[in-house]
Amino acid sequence: MRKRGVLLCCGGLVLGVAVGAAVWWNWFRAPYALADSPRIDVAVRAAKSEYPDVRETAEDVDTVVRAYVQRLKAGDVEGLMELAGPAYDGTRGAAYEQVREFGEGARGHVDVTVLEGVVDYFNPVRLTYDRTDQRQELLLVKDDGFWWVALGDGDPAAGQ
Repeated sequence: MRKRGVLLCCGGLVLGVAVGAAVWWNWFRAPYALADSPRIDVAVRAAKSEYPDVRETAEDVDTVVRAYVQRLKAGDVEGLMELAGPAYDGTRGAAYEQVREFGEGARGHVDVTVLEGVVDYFNPVRLTYDRTDQRQELLLVKDDGFWWVALGDGDPAAGQ
């Protein structure tokens, strides 16, 4: 009987850990992710700064910036719209313009520099497209714990 109780206890523990991991995965992961294709060549780094939070922000925004470049490369207007901050309108036209202007550049190597933000929920990044020698300044907005692209028209500070 003692052996059976230990097995039941261990089984319950394993089940509890599995359920906890599933809840964590679905609750805390970003509502966007990289797709399987197309492959992109992106380097994300923090600008030189005396403040350690710039490096931390670079790690935080890595996925949304890579997803942005991937959507540009694919010409995926709908996908870009999904990366837009919740407080933004007119994202379709803005996403189309981004694809038109920077889509070709996204087919080559892209250097992303995360710059120092002035407030915790806004952060500028600079994208340098080696293929076309273009530079793009992009504003990222943090809302509900996730970073989004300031795409279209809106006032993200209104929700802060």
